[in-house]
Amino acid sequence: MNNIIVSPHYLSTDIASQIYNKGGNAVDAAIATNLIQGIVAPETCGIGGDLFALVWDPSKNEPDFLDASGYAGTFANPDDLQNMESIPLNHPLSVTVPGAVAGWIELSKKYGNLKVEEILDLGIDLCHEGFEINEELYNSLTIHKEELSGQASGYGFYRDNQPFEKGKVIRRPQLGKTLEQLKTNGLEYFYDSEISKSISSSVNGILSLDDLRNYKAEWKKPLHTNIYGFDGWTSPPHTQGYLTLSTLKAIEMLDTENDDIHKIIETYRILAADRDSITYDYGKNIKDFKGVDIDYLQEKIKLFNPNHSEKFDFPKPHGGGTAYMNTIDKDGLGVSLIQSNFHGIGSRIGVGSFGFFLHNRGCGFNLDSKHPNYLTPGRKPLHTLSPTIWSKNGNLEFIAGTRGGRYQPQLLIQTILPYIQNSDSIEEIINTCNQFKLNNIEIEFDLSLARGLGYYTGTIVEVSSPKDFSLGSIGGGGRYDDLVQKNNPKLSGFGISFGFDRIFLILDELNLFPNLLDLSLIHI
Repeated sequence: MNNIIVSPHYLSTDIASQIYNKGGNAVDAAIATNLIQGIVAPETCGIGGDLFALVWDPSKNEPDFLDASGYAGTFANPDDLQNMESIPLNHPLSVTVPGAVAGWIELSKKYGNLKVEEILDLGIDLCHEGFEINEELYNSLTIHKEELSGQASGYGFYRDNQPFEKGKVIRRPQLGKTLEQLKTNGLEYFYDSEISKSISSSVNGILSLDDLRNYKAEWKKPLHTNIYGFDGWTSPPHTQGYLTLSTLKAIEMLDTENDDIHKIIETYRILAADRDSITYDYGKNIKDFKGVDIDYLQEKIKLFNPNHSEKFDFPKPHGGGTAYMNTIDKDGLGVSLIQSNFHGIGSRIGVGSFGFFLHNRGCGFNLDSKHPNYLTPGRKPLHTLSPTIWSKNGNLEFIAGTRGGRYQPQLLIQTILPYIQNSDSIEEIINTCNQFKLNNIEIEFDLSLARGLGYYTGTIVEVSSPKDFSLGSIGGGGRYDDLVQKNNPKLSGFGISFGFDRIFLILDELNLFPNLLDLSLIHI
């Protein structure tokens, strides 16, 4: 197995890969990736945000789950927002204790090979050396320039109240100095120092110094369900991660002939309609959560109608800020990590001159005093973050996650479902093909291959010319159920065609025509 890093930004992957060369493992690489991502893409994440991670240890049969999300402050008072339906995105009450740094502490302590200080060096150097601003960051800085440009932590992003242009090199010296302080004093310094005092002050004391000083990330049991022979693992409530597992399980339980797009969408919508009423901070009462309970799912799928779409009220999509990344090392240690500011650059509340902004995950609270997710001091808000890990027969199979706010489970479902449904058939096809004696013919399986998306509905085939020829494809085809089923819904179709002219040219070049054949008599 090779060392792997997947992240949203090329610098996060490139720079963090140095960790492997230093003797670091997948957990060290995940911390480094997260660190760099927060520097080059503060519109997605940063040390002012929350973090969730699943860690696959090949010596165990299930992953460990780390909850590095924060709770509402001691002085959080929903009465400050009377007559409001929701917490404003830039209000101090939208800020809970930022958990990312505490998450790094726990990850490193339990699994890391390297000292975190070695990892911080990568971020410190980048902050001072600078990096090119990309389009996503530029757009976010443009949208929020009135709020950010006048704050001390906005230094380095703006000149004359305007963001630096795309492609320009920008530096983050303030954040670099903050990281230097953490390197010198330890990561715990973030929660008990001038940094924590500035965090508390920036939110008008709603987060007390004790709230910050006493905060610790927690290792918890991950949520688990077996689906199509695969073991799916994700973050438990207070996150919406269960929706990925419950929807996939419900699709399996329906056991209908076709898993068409209608079935996938409707099953998800039926289950997601309950999200806000059953997803909250259960504390020690997690046994009360019913989101993946089989009896609960049996009742919900009774609502599924293959010929009808139900109506559910969902909030409109909004711009968000999240970064998903995963790592796997050569020894099989794997990390599924997601980190977020929630809405772009979060609350846009800067922490003095320390060079970072605070998230606004507190907006996940409800302001209805009768709601189980009511804003309460010491409680954690509903989180959209939904990392996953998938295993089979006790072995790591794949790691998956995405950005996308409340739509993360929906995106994951559409990605994961084809794999867990058809993995056995893929293996069977490969094994069958390998049994054939095919002289000078190579069979390659490319799951990224796409052609004729408006026509083909399943497996796609391409027949390529010999390697010594640059003619490309000489044949192609695939499955096209929709076309055939317009006339007969019980039939499926598969077809392939060949390019006669290209085949002719290759045969002629290779002198494979019979000697007795007079080519002068052939007209095309």
